[in-house]
Amino acid sequence: MSRLQDKPKSLWKNKSFMLVWFSQTFYEFSGALGTFCLSIIIYEQTGSPLALGSMWLMYFIPSLVLQLFIGPFIDRWSRKFILIFSQWLKGFLYCLLLGLIMLEGSWIWSIFFIQVMVGLIAPLYAPASQALLPTIVKEGQLKEANSKLDGSIRLMVFIAPIGGGAIIQYIDTSILILLIALLSIFSGYLLIFIKEATFIYLQKKRWIDDFREGMSLFFKQKAMVWLAIFLSFVQFGVGVTMVISLPYITTILGANYHQYGYFVASFPLGYVLGSFICHYMRIKSYRKAMLGSLFIGGLTFAILTINHSVYVAFLTEAIAGVAMAIFNIHNLSLFQRIVPNSVLGKMASVRLFFIRFSIPLGVVVATLSAEVIGVRYLYLFIGVMICTVSLIGLILPYFRFLDDIKEKNETTIPHLETKKSLNT
Repeated sequence: MSRLQDKPKSLWKNKSFMLVWFSQTFYEFSGALGTFCLSIIIYEQTGSPLALGSMWLMYFIPSLVLQLFIGPFIDRWSRKFILIFSQWLKGFLYCLLLGLIMLEGSWIWSIFFIQVMVGLIAPLYAPASQALLPTIVKEGQLKEANSKLDGSIRLMVFIAPIGGGAIIQYIDTSILILLIALLSIFSGYLLIFIKEATFIYLQKKRWIDDFREGMSLFFKQKAMVWLAIFLSFVQFGVGVTMVISLPYITTILGANYHQYGYFVASFPLGYVLGSFICHYMRIKSYRKAMLGSLFIGGLTFAILTINHSVYVAFLTEAIAGVAMAIFNIHNLSLFQRIVPNSVLGKMASVRLFFIRFSIPLGVVVATLSAEVIGVRYLYLFIGVMICTVSLIGLILPYFRFLDDIKEKNETTIPHLETKKSLNT
């Protein structure tokens, strides 16, 4: 892809970036509100980790199936309009959910339905979002842009459970669902005005050929494969905590839903702090910085195993947020730097499939074992697993290749070229 050679302007003066920043902030805020709200409703009505796990499986299974096949189309379609379509469709679905609840008076089946449909949106939104950013900011600004986006998104994820808990208790759940729908629609509207570099396909390919190319290119990037593997262990832990966090806070520690909201908010608050730290870090060894932060993240799971104070749980989650921000932001920035933007969509989709595949595995493990071996032992299992994997990466000389990552080379992708003009 051709790039402008002039000195990059500040991100705050980049209109397209600012619109993406506002759009993703509103969209992720609405998503965090929805997740918090629906989880509480399911657990309150059933009191069962099995029901919580089933809700998340209804989201992840269709999401993973579509993630496997959608990658090639991300690079053929406008990333901007993929995002707009995803956000508006989600807004419509929450309006539909509100209507179903008002007509049927049943939360459970309506929530399972909305989880399936939103699960089908995620494979479109995530890779398109990752592939769009390098087309609107300079390569040297990618880490800064990812830090600002990640930090702002996590700040919204911090605010959402606190605000959502207040709305549920003092106003009405239906108002919260309507707010989610309106925020999703507005976030899509903002993207109409961005300028996106577009691609012309000089060689028409069958879907299966594009799919094979995406898989082949991904597995040729040894650094990306291993970073995805390391992140998969974290995502497995995320899948487990989706099921056990609510029982841990309300049953094991004896706290209320307000305090559960603070617990959920602690991780993104730490992530915001970590994103600022990440922006100013001067990295000499990506391997030590990322895998060291991963080790710290694993320790926080182990601490929750022996913890008996809800306030220590808040602090522990905040530390985990800082550690994961350092790992995730550098991981994503390296991926965007290495991969040519002309195939970034399909490779992002392949990468996300292997990463996200481990989340429902974690959900299944927690769903089947939470009531058998106990919530605390699940936290211990996750902590030991992540610490062991990160130590292997830090100690073995084999992984030193993570410090020698090369820049991308667009000339190796012959079948695409970029329009010099921008499509509004």
